[in-house]
Amino acid sequence: MLFGAFNGVLVAYFKIQPMVATLILFTAGRSIAAWINNNELPIISDPSFGYWGGFIPGIPIPTPFFIAVICMIIIALVLRFTNLGLYTQAVGINESSSKLNGLNPAFIKFLSFVILGLCVAVTGFIKVSRFSTINYSVIAKDIEMDAILAVALGGNPLGGGKFNIAASIIGAYVIQFLTTTLYALKVPSDALPAYKAVVVIVLVVLSTPIVREWLKNFWKKMKSKQIKEVA
Repeated sequence: MLFGAFNGVLVAYFKIQPMVATLILFTAGRSIAAWINNNELPIISDPSFGYWGGFIPGIPIPTPFFIAVICMIIIALVLRFTNLGLYTQAVGINESSSKLNGLNPAFIKFLSFVILGLCVAVTGFIKVSRFSTINYSVIAKDIEMDAILAVALGGNPLGGGKFNIAASIIGAYVIQFLTTTLYALKVPSDALPAYKAVVVIVLVVLSTPIVREWLKNFWKKMKSKQIKEVA
């Protein structure tokens, strides 16, 4: 959450692009972890710690599934019974208008990054549990591509605005399905980011106003053509 607050300050108060701000810690984060651990990989020997990233004895469902469900319920309740969801969408859609309506866009952006830091901490906790070691060079490697893909597949605008968490969750499952399928097709793990990058490029291009307008006009022309043929 502290690192999330750091990113939030860069974005909200110093007006740095979110991608650039997060890229700073993305680059420096592993070096900071190596420095904190004296370039060692601490091993967690307690077997029960592995339950968080694996299975609880006697329960066939992976523990991360329950953690994910709990996190989704908490976020859903927060968005349902507080104004955070409305304020966040208002700032994302039009920051100037939200400010004129009495909101504090900088603080809302800052708070969003703090919450993001908490979510990343939960993810890191699960990853460390799976490896039973703090391997900062491997844990959550290339996961940023999956995060972008999940948001894009959920139909959420990458530039900010109105969002749909449920659609993003479905997008995350689609990404996992894509990853599993590529592994089944014996695609090397090193090549997976390249395939995912192609999907990101296609989604970004399709989400641009020019392409969306062209597709909309094309669909209208096809529909009118079908009506004329029937007539």
